Amino acid sequence: MQHAPTPQPRPARRHQPRRTGYLLAAIALVAAQSAAAATYYVAPAGSDGNAGTQAAPFKSIAKAQSVAAAGDTVYLRGGNYIFAAAESACASRTAVVNAVTFSKSGSSGQPIRYWAYAGEKPVFDFSRMTDDCRVKGFNVTASWVHLRGLEITGAPQQPTNQLNNESWGVWNSGSNNIFERLDTHHHMGPGMFIAQGSNNLVLNVDSHHNYDPYSKSGNGQNADGFGVHIGANQPGNVLRGCRAWANTDDGYDLIQARSAVLIENSWAWSHGYLPGTTTPLAAGNGNGFKVGGFAGAYVAGAPQHTVRNSVAFNNKASGFYANHHPVANYYYNNTSIANGNDFNMLGVDATGASINLGILRNNLAWQGTLVANVDGADVANNSWNLTGVVSVTSADFRSVSTSGWDAARQADGSLPVLPNFRLVAGSDLLDKGVNVGLPYTGSAPDLGAFEGGQ
Repeated sequence: MQHAPTPQPRPARRHQPRRTGYLLAAIALVAAQSAAAATYYVAPAGSDGNAGTQAAPFKSIAKAQSVAAAGDTVYLRGGNYIFAAAESACASRTAVVNAVTFSKSGSSGQPIRYWAYAGEKPVFDFSRMTDDCRVKGFNVTASWVHLRGLEITGAPQQPTNQLNNESWGVWNSGSNNIFERLDTHHHMGPGMFIAQGSNNLVLNVDSHHNYDPYSKSGNGQNADGFGVHIGANQPGNVLRGCRAWANTDDGYDLIQARSAVLIENSWAWSHGYLPGTTTPLAAGNGNGFKVGGFAGAYVAGAPQHTVRNSVAFNNKASGFYANHHPVANYYYNNTSIANGNDFNMLGVDATGASINLGILRNNLAWQGTLVANVDGADVANNSWNLTGVVSVTSADFRSVSTSGWDAARQADGSLPVLPNFRLVAGSDLLDKGVNVGLPYTGSAPDLGAFEGGQ
């Protein structure tokens, strides 16, 4: 007869962290923060004496900013916000004044949001300003702010004052800011300019038809679509899903940028001409993507910028231009068509001598002068150096049209899906790239900006 085993005492239960409690506490904190966040409204017909509610909106961003705190949202109703003068008078004819200043910061995870009200278009028009000096339309000195869905136009120069160079549509010197779905255009200077700051995201922004007719350095010399001229130790600035067209200088200009910048999924066309024409301007540089450089000088420790999955066409000078940059930038999966030079890798070495610098993979060039100054650069698996493997003709593309690139964006603000310059099934440009760490379909990456023709 077998005896039942003697019962053993249960081991003492160790204390376990009350994870459920922590989770509930975290949810409660988020809920409390959400509950604490306020919403304000601004409208052209509002009054700064109002309560800032939807029924009684403020009139100005300045008033909304004075009451907004981290995590709050300011909705800007549709209509025209007309400015006749800056916030302060010009101290001299060469001074700089601001029409709207964003100076109050949000915080990590709780930006202050200045968003267009759903389905409406707020238009900030600075063209009637008569200030006799340089003008910043939006001057963003704050950090952790998010601007979305706004139209900004008309930052002026005065024709009787040719002591200065450009004015600016949007000027940023803060960090951790998001500029999303902006339409910045017809300024007498750059549409979007990042002068300082780290970790700023320029997302799905259009900058176009900017022309500086009264710049002392020559009419058209300074009106870029996008300028990023940041200092050292200011990482993380990204331009994504942007379009620049019909600006008299360059589409994207990174001259004097001393920290690395990423440009991706962006387009540039028709630069260096009088806007709306094919009349070249002598002073307008006319590059699609000007990727760095320091006015031709060598600078030790220069950053490596990256441009990828982007398109340049019909630019007076180069589609993609190294601009005497002292180190090799990265150019991955770009399409460049019918520019003066499609890819120009002119760099500079430590002695000040010209040298060809760039790391180019999976790029596509067609029409115009395909490449300039590429001998000695790090060049592989691009359309022009796969001799005998690929050839580029119009039959490779679903469409070769240079029209329609300014079509309306998708509902989420992303670029329109066009057939232009996308590869057809059966093109010998498919699967001819090399893996550079970007997503691809098929056995290898395709050449050009649009993977799989999508």
